[in-house]
Amino acid sequence: MYKIQKRKPIQELSLIDDFLFTETMLNKETAQLITRLILKRALGINAKHLIIEPQKTINSTDTNRHGIRMDVSITEKDGETEDSEIIRVYDIEPNTRKSFSLPKRSRYYQAVTDIKLLGSGVGYDKLPELITIWILPYDPFGKNMMIYHVKNTVEEIPEMDYNDGIRKIFLYTDGEKGGSDELKKLLSYIKQSSFENVTDKQLEKLHHGVEVIKNNSMIGVKYMQMWEIVELEKRESREEGIAEGIAEGIAKGKIEGRIESILELLEELGSIPDNLMQTISSQNDMNILNRWHKLSAKAATIDEFIERMN
Repeated sequence: MYKIQKRKPIQELSLIDDFLFTETMLNKETAQLITRLILKRALGINAKHLIIEPQKTINSTDTNRHGIRMDVSITEKDGETEDSEIIRVYDIEPNTRKSFSLPKRSRYYQAVTDIKLLGSGVGYDKLPELITIWILPYDPFGKNMMIYHVKNTVEEIPEMDYNDGIRKIFLYTDGEKGGSDELKKLLSYIKQSSFENVTDKQLEKLHHGVEVIKNNSMIGVKYMQMWEIVELEKRESREEGIAEGIAEGIAKGKIEGRIESILELLEELGSIPDNLMQTISSQNDMNILNRWHKLSAKAATIDEFIERMN
């Protein structure tokens, strides 16, 4: 049976959560404030004129190719007029679910974005700098860094500047090394957007804007409706997958479907340890998988699941 997840109250949401981050970026004042704080404290950039587009969808070259949905796309221009030159384009992506394909996902986002930035007949030198900023509650590279800068280099001459205008920034909210005290304060607030993490005047101003959004009754209704829709889609998708697996009657398909279902249930409880994911993914005994599936549906935490599976 599909287990309905308890909805987190909107007051407990933080900026690392997709819904609250998007609603914050829909507000012109708070969008400008948080964007400028991220650019200044992570990259040392005092941005000029910013055009902010939350939840922007960019279609690919044809219908058979993946499009992308950017949590927020920011264009920095050198002036406020329509013909002002684009200096940089930023894509800011909070991502709470651990992804093992994050580098390639980032690569694809930048490729699709580049296609839209360069019109027909425009020289390559007109491509603006493109910076993708991922904000993560987990360490993507395991080095406990607050900030990771990723750029293309020449292997044989690593000290040489290879400037293709592409930069990837990974911000780890719990990182202890690198960065600055100012960045650490901002990341702590993004991860847990409570008054206890308001440690300077700029964050105080941001927190006020966040609280206004959380206390907006219409946004509260929108959050509830969105949660209900997501839960319904998840339930229907899982039921369809089970029905298809039974109809096909293919042992391998059943095993893969059961493994995926177990991992989905565990992901809803938190981050899955690598060794546990490997153990589940490599299992091919349907009886064992069925037992683990029942345990994962009943477990309150991943630790409880591990204890019971043993």
